[in-house]
Amino acid sequence: MRPLAIDGSVVSQRREDRHRRRRRRREEGRYALQIVAVAGVYAASGKLGLHLAFAIHSVSAIWPPTGIALVALILGGYRLWPAVALGALLTNLDTGVPAVTVLGITCGNTLEALVGAYLLRRVARFRPSLERVRDVLSLVACGAVLSTMVSASVGVASLLLGDAVAFAHVPSVWRTWWLGDMGGDLIVAPVLLVAASHRRFRRLPGRPAEAVALVLVLAGVSVLVFSQSTNLVYVVFPLLTWAALRFWQPGATAGSLMVAAVAVTFTANGKGPFATSGPDDRLLLAQTFVAVAGVSALVLAAVTSERRRAERAEREIAATLQQSLVPRQLPEVPGVSRAAYFSAAGEGHLVGGDFYDLFRVSDGRWAVILGDVCGKGPRAAALTALARHTLRAASLRERLPSRVLASLNEAVRRQDDDAGALCTAIYATLDLNGASAAVTMSSGGHPLPLILRADGSVAELGEPGSLLGVDPQPFLVDHSVELLPGDTILLYSDGLIEAYAPGRIVHVSELESILASCAGSEPPQIIAAIERSLLDSRDLEPRDDVAIVVLQVTADPAPDS
Repeated sequence: MRPLAIDGSVVSQRREDRHRRRRRRREEGRYALQIVAVAGVYAASGKLGLHLAFAIHSVSAIWPPTGIALVALILGGYRLWPAVALGALLTNLDTGVPAVTVLGITCGNTLEALVGAYLLRRVARFRPSLERVRDVLSLVACGAVLSTMVSASVGVASLLLGDAVAFAHVPSVWRTWWLGDMGGDLIVAPVLLVAASHRRFRRLPGRPAEAVALVLVLAGVSVLVFSQSTNLVYVVFPLLTWAALRFWQPGATAGSLMVAAVAVTFTANGKGPFATSGPDDRLLLAQTFVAVAGVSALVLAAVTSERRRAERAEREIAATLQQSLVPRQLPEVPGVSRAAYFSAAGEGHLVGGDFYDLFRVSDGRWAVILGDVCGKGPRAAALTALARHTLRAASLRERLPSRVLASLNEAVRRQDDDAGALCTAIYATLDLNGASAAVTMSSGGHPLPLILRADGSVAELGEPGSLLGVDPQPFLVDHSVELLPGDTILLYSDGLIEAYAPGRIVHVSELESILASCAGSEPPQIIAAIERSLLDSRDLEPRDDVAIVVLQVTADPAPDS
């Protein structure tokens, strides 16, 4: 049996070795295909760039391969440098310069891509999606300005060494080389980077029909601007702004590329506002204009993206805070049926505003609170958390609701807030005694609760007290009432009656009428009836949060555990 086990192990090892060799061959095949593809695209775009070289056949004011090489090394890694070298070699083989010059240019182009990719990936911590302003600026500084100096310096030195350029012409040739490569990084690279990150831009504000209209208008305006000598190039800026705001990075990069294609085509043929100088200079002017316009559109798109991300993060934080400030569900109270409703209002549904809580103070005694803090956002969230904590803590040492609210008033007044921290609240206790409950409540500037008797009669409980946070000695009064089986108490925030103000304001009498019609209904049904009657509006947007708590004494109390 032992030899069979050894044979099985050997067979398994051989099978594993075959799988490993197949995976290696597949990886090598993919790598070779990437080398060929990048080198082919580089050489093809390089030939196009050389077609626009005038003063010196090896130096072009338009050089797209720079952007292609940079993107290849950013996305595919440094291991694709042979593709850049091969593409540069194929591009310059038939330019009529000595072999040493061709090798020097090839080395310069390769080093340029390696330096740019290293600076962006390692130094700038670059993200290819260009969703941050810092990424756009890093592409300009590290890719377009710094790395292109390497290729320009090595390339011009190689031309000088091969006697392809006179020493007196070195500054102008270096400038043309540098600016030409810079254009490739600022016009071509962003399009490729954003295209590779297309999954991040699935929910663009612009619609397909709007995109078609933008393309047609931008193409038509670009042809009009660059086909005549009158300088109207500034007309394209509003359209690129439109593209950036509505279609973000895809719109900014695609729009810039479209403008660049039209500008280069007409300028190369001696037409348009830039055709007032030599061939290389006019192409540099056209390319520089498009690069500046494109970078401006990209910065605007990045600012828009950052703002959208900040708003999304704010909404997520607000939702998390709201969940922590409002209980997910009310605890079970023996002998009491309960239900609650909460709806945030306002742009972004910022946290803050209404809050409620229900907790046991002692055996047979429960506390229910419902309040409203002024404002929204972080300060309102902090005040809401303070209110809930203070009310819970005060309920352990104070028995009267008015004394509990007085503690909250003192805590609110201690807040260091230039705008003034203000709060309204209802605090009520339920003393359970068999099938009935004694309710004692106090209001601190809050709408008074409503009592729905089992026979359908409705009445307000208590009298309004002082707004909390204003007076060091607020007016707070305690009121008591006994709830019998079938009786219901309704606590609500002012958002219930003012949610659609000033277009629509609900009077308390209307709320009492709705509540009276719910006699015999359970708390969830009562809330559903109120929501259906007062909060279901398709024409108006709610302007305030809404919080509702309904407690109903049942005939058969559950055991207190």
